[in-house]
This record gives sequence, structure tokens and C-alpha cells, in this order.
Amino acid sequence: MKSQNYDIWKKRITQSVIICAVLSTYVMAGCSTTPELTPEDRKRDIEYLAQWAKDYSPFVQLNEKYKGCPSYEPLLPKYLAFAEQAKDNEEFLQVACGYFNLIGASGHAYLIPEEMLEWCQLGSLLGIIKLPDVSYRQFDQAAYWAKLYSDFPRYVHPPFHIVYREDQYFTDDDWQYNGTMVPRGSKILKVNGLTCSSYLDFVKQNTWLRYSARDLDWIRDPLLVINEGRKISDWQVDFLLPDGSTLQASVPKIKGSPGQKHEIITIEPKENCTCLELTEDVGYIRIKGFMTGTLSYVFRGFIKKDREKIKTFLECSKGKYSKLIIDMRNNNGGLPQYGYDTLISPFLDETVEYDQIAGIRRKYLSETKKSFLRFLQKDVSTKKQYVISIKEIKPPEDFDSNEWVFYNITRRIEPRNRYNFDGSLYVLINEDCLSAGDDYVNAVKRIGCGKLVGQNTGGGAAGYIGPPVLRLPASGMIFRVETELVINPDGNFNELFGTPPDIKLEPADLPKSITKEELLKDEWIKKIITGL
Repeated sequence: MKSQNYDIWKKRITQSVIICAVLSTYVMAGCSTTPELTPEDRKRDIEYLAQWAKDYSPFVQLNEKYKGCPSYEPLLPKYLAFAEQAKDNEEFLQVACGYFNLIGASGHAYLIPEEMLEWCQLGSLLGIIKLPDVSYRQFDQAAYWAKLYSDFPRYVHPPFHIVYREDQYFTDDDWQYNGTMVPRGSKILKVNGLTCSSYLDFVKQNTWLRYSARDLDWIRDPLLVINEGRKISDWQVDFLLPDGSTLQASVPKIKGSPGQKHEIITIEPKENCTCLELTEDVGYIRIKGFMTGTLSYVFRGFIKKDREKIKTFLECSKGKYSKLIIDMRNNNGGLPQYGYDTLISPFLDETVEYDQIAGIRRKYLSETKKSFLRFLQKDVSTKKQYVISIKEIKPPEDFDSNEWVFYNITRRIEPRNRYNFDGSLYVLINEDCLSAGDDYVNAVKRIGCGKLVGQNTGGGAAGYIGPPVLRLPASGMIFRVETELVINPDGNFNELFGTPPDIKLEPADLPKSITKEELLKDEWIKKIITGL
């Protein structure tokens, strides 16, 4: 009877949440109006970003030192002028994002998308999410900007790849135009009547790139990668064909980034967790993410489900695997609890402890509501996350104790739900392993319970608090930002450099799909199987 009542209760709760979600989406869709901003309003938002960076950002000086980013302060007058002169909301959005991307060049930093705002609004209504200075209705205003951002076709590409060599551009695929073959190796002479170098200058000066303070050299090689405006119209391209003839063609624009030639996008299985036997003595586990949807924040049964799936898989193996591969490539994170409960505790034979060091600007801690700081700690540094102590320590060299507070966070993880595996654990990582995914990888590095194999992660491991949000006062745009600096065991800054592998491998294509046949072709996996 108890189980039946529980199931009924859980079903009703789920139904209530879904009903609230539908109502919230309906309310948001119906209430989002076009903000009318004055030049002074727009300037106020840019000034707010600059002040936030000065007071709270842990990264602006580090980004200048290690990433070569220009200083945000000398650029403030330029962006104020951009904001004042913006002809409409779309142009101002480009200005604001350009300045924000300079300030947020490391760690979690992005304009929160519309779908996430809908769930934040619902969470605010239910009391699950408590964001300071963001009322229920202000999510509607933020949704306007998120939709405007997602609707704008920022990146496009042609139906063929382009190679750049010796200051010239050539097609890297065959392409048909009105029955005429444009063979691979055809030279691009002009784009929209301009030489290639002149076209690049035009794009830098007349598109959203003009509001980017970051290095724009990356657009040189792909050439045709930026849409010139909201409308998507073909490029007019003059080709010199290999036979010496010329051809002018209308080259269509395809939405999205071009990617690398022969770049493979893995077809992922529907399930979040996939367990496969690759050879008689090598097992494989693929984890897509540490959340399976927005409701995972509330209903966390998927963690237990995946843990039981792995346990069953390893029980069936009867301990025969000498090697087990956990594939964390392209895992963008989610809940840190997933990594601890599913991928660390069940592999331990004894209790382990490890320390993390995290720094936060003192001004941010003193000026942020204590209740919100506790909210940011909820999924990062509580007992649920195996934290046994948090102690303030002396800041590292070059960090002023009057401006910074550094903490030593000690975590203790105990064996629980032990898996039937006693072999060597290998964790595959790449630059798209982020956030809570990197948090797990970082923990493996500190504990030494497995070998990290591949390339540096993209960073984002959490220590003391999770990333908060930043709301611009006039426009109402809501960004997610990073206020914490985590130091890796090797002394590097996690958000800037990620977590390095124990065994670094050359970049290689991802598998076409998560199947035994394709995984056995994977260059990194083959190296693990054959002994690295």
C-alpha cells in the first residue's frame, strides 16, 4: 500500500509540474513585449557590465594575461558609443553580447536561452529557484532578448569546404551549380564583387563582428562563415576553375557553423547511459550528460537509474574486464551529484579525501545575499556533495587578500553500491567536456581512481559556489556568469585551461555512433585496448 500511495503521489506531483510548466510557457509567450530603450538606457546597461567586471569578475585580468584578451576598461567608451548609436534592439543586443563576451571569456558565460528562462520562471513560481533581483515577470523581458538572439542567423557556411593556402582560397569539395561542375581545387577570386581580403574586411566592419573585441583572425580560414545581416541571401562568388575558365555562381548559405572537413558528429543513443562490451576484457560506458532534461533538477531518479544500469552491466561481466572505458567526450555537465554517486563511489574500495582550492572576489561575497549564496552552494559544496569542511586560506601569490577570499574545500567520498570491477579505469576527455562533466574528471584526477586520456577539458569544475546570473537593469537581458576561480592540482586555473589528461593523445575523429562496430574504429579507444 505504501508503494502504491507513493506512486500516486509522484504521479500527481509530476502532473502538477507539467501543468505549471504549460501555464508558465503560456504566460511567458503572451506577456513578452518589445522593450523600448532610450540611448541612456542602453548606455546604462553597458556601464553596469563594466562595473560588474570591476567589482566581481575573477577572470578579466587573467584573460588579458593568459588569453590575450584586450582590457574591458579602455574599451568602455567605445561600447558606450556603440550602445548610444544602436539603431534598434537587435543591434544593441549585438553590442551588449560583444562586451559581455569580452568580460566572460572564461568559465560559464552565456545569454540564458529562452527554454531555460521558461523553466527558471516556473522554478521561481514554485519557489525552487530563487534569483536575487529577478521577479517572476522579468523573465518575460529576458525571454524577448533570448528569442531575438536565437532567431538571428549568426553563422552560415557554403555547401562545400574551403581551404586557405598561400593567401588564396580554394574549394575542398566538388560542387554542382546549374549543371556545371565546380571541381575541388577551384580558386575563389571574388565574393560579392570584392576580393577575398576586402570581403573579410567588409565582414569585420559591417556585421555583428564589429562589436566583438576578441581576435577575429579565426574567420580568415573558413572565409564564408558570417551572415552579413538578418536576411539570408546567396553569396555571389567568382571561381577560377582548374581548366582555366571562370564561373560566377550564386552560392547558397546554410545556417550553422561549417565545422572541420570530415568532422563527425556522433549519433548518440536515446538513453543517457550506454554500456557495451568492446572485447572480452574491455568494457565501455558512455555518459551523454549529467542531466537528462530540465526536470532532472527536481526529479533526480535518473541518477539511480543509470547507476543501476552500470551495476547490472558489470555484474553480468562477472569481473572479467581488465579495462573499463568511461567516455566523457562532449559531456556538457549538469548535476555534480551524478559524477559522485554514479562514477566515483561505486568504484572505490576505501574512503578517499581530496581538497579543492577556489577563490572569489571579496566584494561579491560581501554584497550578495547570504540566502542566495546558500542557493549557489546547494549543488556544489554541501554534505550532499561529500563536503566535510570549508576553510578560508591564504590567497596564492599575486592575489591580494583585501580583494580575494580563497577557500580550501575538503571532500570525503566513501565506497557505496560497489560495482563488480577491479581492473584499470580509463576516462576519455576532450575540450567539450564541461561544467559538472569537468568537475567529475577533475575529481578523478585528484583521487587517482582512473587515468584521464585524450585532450584538456573545457573547464568549469565547481568548488565553493555554482555560477549565478547577471541581469542588465534597463534591457532585462539575463546572462549566466562565473564568479569563482578553481585552481587545478598543477596550479593552473581550471576555467582558463581545463583539466589536463594523464595521457595526452593527438586529436582524432569522434565515433560515428555509439555502437561496438564504430567504437572499435575509434583511434583513442584502440590505443587503450592495445595498451597505450
